Amino acid sequence: MKIELDLNIIKRNAKIREDENFEFRSFLKGQDSEKIDQIVHDLYERVLENIDCTECANCCIELETSFQIEEIDRLTKSLNIDKEKFINQSTKPDQFGDNNILYLNSKPCQFLKDKKCTIYELRPEECNSYPYLHKDNFTSRLIGVIENYEICPIVYNVYELLKLKLNFKDGINDFNF
Repeated sequence: MKIELDLNIIKRNAKIREDENFEFRSFLKGQDSEKIDQIVHDLYERVLENIDCTECANCCIELETSFQIEEIDRLTKSLNIDKEKFINQSTKPDQFGDNNILYLNSKPCQFLKDKKCTIYELRPEECNSYPYLHKDNFTSRLIGVIENYEICPIVYNVYELLKLKLNFKDGINDFNF
């Protein structure tokens, strides 16, 4: 399987494979979680070697960026900007009422320039961890994985390779990285 990078193809396939992806989600729920984590972590590393996020930056374009309050403190101090002004002009509260999280009120992320993060060293942990495939408990986060499937080429390719690896889908189980 070749690594798919074309966002148009990825978005199209997300629509076409929506039912299949939810069927696979159900299949994964019945598997050994630790074993799935090991496979996903391996696939993630292999796929990541073939994808340059700065060529894509689709997550920064499509997703709402969230900051913990302490991350905003660090950011505003480092950039020498007024914290309250930044919060009032550039953020919105968490929709679930968590007072420790604020979301940027614009998409794409206001700190994205030419597909590069202008605050890379100060980026929030959420951005640093995205697309979360290195984390454990993959099978407990599958709704988020399916949501990110059409946004992130890494997620798309890992999910498709996982289908092949687990013989869920017809195809050649071929890892040509």
